[in-house]
Amino acid sequence: MSRPATAAVRLLTGEREPVRLATTADILLHGLQAIDGVPAEVGDRVVVKDQADPTQNGIYTASAGEWFRAADARTTRTLQKGTTVHTQIGAVNADRVFEFTADEPAVGTDAITIAASVPPDIAALRLHAMLRSTARAFSRRLPRQSASASPATVRSPQARVAPTALSTWRLPAAPVRARPAASWWRAGR
Repeated sequence: MSRPATAAVRLLTGEREPVRLATTADILLHGLQAIDGVPAEVGDRVVVKDQADPTQNGIYTASAGEWFRAADARTTRTLQKGTTVHTQIGAVNADRVFEFTADEPAVGTDAITIAASVPPDIAALRLHAMLRSTARAFSRRLPRQSASASPATVRSPQARVAPTALSTWRLPAAPVRARPAASWWRAGR
């Protein structure tokens, strides 16, 4: 049976199949237990990232007995630097993406480091939201312009440029000199 196209894309991009849970502390790698506030079930994929022995970090399949490494995360190639995995649920790690940061680790021998990662599109959205909230907070601190202090009635620099909100900032009008419509064309000849 052939693998679905999404699995091929994940293999090429370095993204692993999503996991249900991610650890928040060192755990025993056997038996069903609560991970990130959620009880693990048989067959759950779990990112184990906080082990005291970092050679045990990786992606595991939960079991009532001994846990085993997931089929798509057992080799050096599948856990190399830049490989990512998405976590589905949890009190702390829900909807988070984790990235493997070790260069070509020998599974079971070398330390495997896993860090929280923010995809570029999500980082841009977070930056945009932060800038919008900062702009709103800043605009609340600016003095409001009253109708009596309009640029036409008051000649002070503050009255000419005081915004009512950041989205309505305007520069003072500059004097415009009239030119003949085709003067630029004649000048080039």
